[in-house]
Amino acid sequence: DEQPPTNQTHTAVATFALSLGSHRAPWRQEAYEVTGSTHTLPSEGFSSAADMIKRRSGKGTCNIKTSAPHLYEKLEENKIVYDIKKGDVIFHDRWLFHRTVTVAEYEKQLMNDLGESLKLERSDKIFRRYSIRYSPGSARVPPGYGVEPSVLYNAANANRTLDEIVESDGPWYPEVWPRLKENDETDNIDGLVDLVHEKMPQAEIARDERKKEIRMALKKGGGP
Repeated sequence: DEQPPTNQTHTAVATFALSLGSHRAPWRQEAYEVTGSTHTLPSEGFSSAADMIKRRSGKGTCNIKTSAPHLYEKLEENKIVYDIKKGDVIFHDRWLFHRTVTVAEYEKQLMNDLGESLKLERSDKIFRRYSIRYSPGSARVPPGYGVEPSVLYNAANANRTLDEIVESDGPWYPEVWPRLKENDETDNIDGLVDLVHEKMPQAEIARDERKKEIRMALKKGGGP
């Protein structure tokens, strides 16, 4: 005999959603254009903040719901929302479309899925999480105007691969796989000390200046 549903207590938190298969979807190029993905950047790069505002396509991934509702519906149809717990790791392809899910949105979904059997609790705790992007050493840093720290510190790093930058200018992009040999690990640690205390602070100052320039260009609408 079927047993009546047992009440479930659940603490809803802000979580994470992935649109499964979106990195291989036939409409992905249209989505890249709409959002202004790095796939659409000019091969020569941008010359200035004003040039970036004028020529960069799209309105950002966060605005796809209004800029391309038909694509947003496709993304939502294939999404999976994760019930994240302490210690969980979500490992996914960089080009899978993904987004955060607010506490209120997740509560609504849980109510729809579990109905009367669900008992929701609110937590005063702040659940912190962070994301890391892994890239192959063959990935190339775009040329031209931008906010990449390694290029702001040393303009010669533009249009180089990550491996080339590490070889010539230190561990801006530390290797994590395969495991380094013992001598390489020592060299890498020494380089990281210099990176953290010398190079990165200078790059961060330059990046703040670039961001100010970009904000000013946005206000002007990309004009000179």
